[in-house]
Amino acid sequence: KEDATMMPKLGALLCLLLVPANALADGCKGKPKSPAQEYKALLDEFEEVGGAKQFAARFFELAEKHPKDPAAVDALVWILKKRRSQPAATRALELLGSRHLKSPALERACRSIARVPATAAEGLLRRVLEKSPHAPVRGQACYYLAYLLERQSSVVDQLTQNSDLTKRVLQYYGKEYGKYLMALDNAKLNRKLEQVYELMAKSFADVQLDDEKLGDLAETALFRIRHLSLGRVAAEIKGEDIFGKEFKLSDYRGKVVMLSFWGNW
Repeated sequence: KEDATMMPKLGALLCLLLVPANALADGCKGKPKSPAQEYKALLDEFEEVGGAKQFAARFFELAEKHPKDPAAVDALVWILKKRRSQPAATRALELLGSRHLKSPALERACRSIARVPATAAEGLLRRVLEKSPHAPVRGQACYYLAYLLERQSSVVDQLTQNSDLTKRVLQYYGKEYGKYLMALDNAKLNRKLEQVYELMAKSFADVQLDDEKLGDLAETALFRIRHLSLGRVAAEIKGEDIFGKEFKLSDYRGKVVMLSFWGNW
C-alpha cells in the first residue's frame, strides 16, 4: 500500500528533475503582471543593453498595448526624452494628444513635451491647458508653455544680436523647427508670454513649483516683460541727485538716460 502511494510522488519528482533549470527560473521569476511592471522591466533592460532607437519601438508597443493605463504615458514620455529630436517624438506627441489628454499622468509629461523641438509641442501644451480636467495638470501645462515660449524668445534674441548663429540654430533644432524659430517676432512672442503669465497669475497662483509659487513667478515675469523689455515704458524711479534734489526717471522721457546702480554695504 505504501509503495502504491509513493509512486505518484516519485513520478512527480522525476518529472521535476527533468525540467531544465532555466525553465524553473523563468517559472519562479514570472512575467510582469501589470503595465507598470512591464514598463519597469523594459527600463531595466534598456539600462543594461542600451539602444534608444530600438527600444523606442518597444515603448510604442507598450503604449499601444495598454492605451488607457498611466504606464502608456510613461512609455511615451520616455520616447520624448530619449528621441527628442527624432520623428518618434512627434509621433509620441500625437498619441499623448489623441489618447491621453484627460489623463492625470500628463502632469509628469509637460516638461518633456516642452523640450521637443517641434511646433506640435506648443500646440499640445495649449490643448492640455484648455482640455485637461485636472488642475495640477493644467498648472504644469501653463508653466511649461511659458518655459517653451521663453526658450523661443531667447533664441530670437540671440539671432537678432548675431545673425551668424543661424547655422547653429538649424543644426541644433533641426531644419524645420529652426526655420520656424528664425521667422518668429519677439514683440509677438512677448505678447503671447504676457497672456500665459497673466493666466498663470490668475488661475494657478497657489500652485507650488519647487520652492516657489507660480503666482510669484508670474508676477516677476510680467514686470520684466512690461517694464524691462525693448520698446516698453520703463518702471518709474524716484530719488535724489548728488545735490539732494529730487527727480523722477519720467522727467527725462524722450532723452537718452544712463542709469548706474551702485551700493556700499
